[in-house]
Amino acid sequence: MKVFLLLLLVCFFFFPSIGRAQIVHTKNMYTYEALMEDVSELSQMYPDLITYKSLTTTTYGRKVWAIKLGHGETSIFINGAHHAREWMTSTLLMKMIETYAKAYKANLPIHNIHPNILDHVSVWFVPMVNPDGVTLQQFGLEAFPSYIHPSLIEMNEGSLDFKRWKANGNGIDLNRQYPTNWENLKGVSTKPSYQFYKGNSPLQAEEVKALVDFTSKLNPEIAVAYHSSGNVLFWGFHQFGLTHTINFADDYYKIAQKVSDITNYRIQEPASHQQGGGYTDWFVAEFGKPGFTAEIGSLIKDNNLPLVAFPKIWERNKAIGLFLATKALERQKKAVSDDD
Repeated sequence: MKVFLLLLLVCFFFFPSIGRAQIVHTKNMYTYEALMEDVSELSQMYPDLITYKSLTTTTYGRKVWAIKLGHGETSIFINGAHHAREWMTSTLLMKMIETYAKAYKANLPIHNIHPNILDHVSVWFVPMVNPDGVTLQQFGLEAFPSYIHPSLIEMNEGSLDFKRWKANGNGIDLNRQYPTNWENLKGVSTKPSYQFYKGNSPLQAEEVKALVDFTSKLNPEIAVAYHSSGNVLFWGFHQFGLTHTINFADDYYKIAQKVSDITNYRIQEPASHQQGGGYTDWFVAEFGKPGFTAEIGSLIKDNNLPLVAFPKIWERNKAIGLFLATKALERQKKAVSDDD
């Protein structure tokens, strides 16, 4: 008993972050308010490692927060909750931030990947791209001003149950708003709706415009958009084979294979029928760099994933941010070497 207590005191003294209470709670519905509180607490606990900023303010006054983890000039970018009912992706990304920060402070690896990669690569997160939509899906009309209720009900096809809601607060599907092949999207709504409305033009939604501007300035080596349903990993976009080199395709696919091995998500091959309009479609076509869309859970129709699904999802994904950071650094070093 005395030995145990002594070891416990040593851990508290040398690795204080291990003894601290968990900030990001994963057993509850993850709300916009919880995210704001957690971002503030994490940045105070790890001020030398975590910083954050607002990318934009939504129609209903909520911020789209971008969180930086690490010190490197090389970067990767991971985002979640483009779709309202897919807010478990926000839980996942906030859990990554806290776990990586703790591991860095304690000098402990995760799945044999050492967190000192964060000295060389910064991992940027936007855990909740769509805070208005998430809030509507979780709390319904009561979270919005009464004057907008009739419009929201109309976009929800007359229903007062908003659990199936995917769009933002204006009825625009944010992952059908990116410029790549936007004009040819099929199966979309012709008017604002709880899902599938692509808008009147690309980048109409403030949330998407902010993400495009941010990505363009950041120019990350790798980007990932987390979605929630299907246990699948999408990689590539059919245009990349025409506009980028075979070497790029080979390197890209090797990273996709490794991500699939780690997560046990099956790889969905790029195909000419891929529509476009999504974040990673645009990223791959615009930047010629690896981009992935990960669907984190079992296929579920018209609702959020159940909370009981999270532990397995976390085990599958907890090392992905650090793994991709190592790949980003390798790509950056290779680019410098090729230039020499």
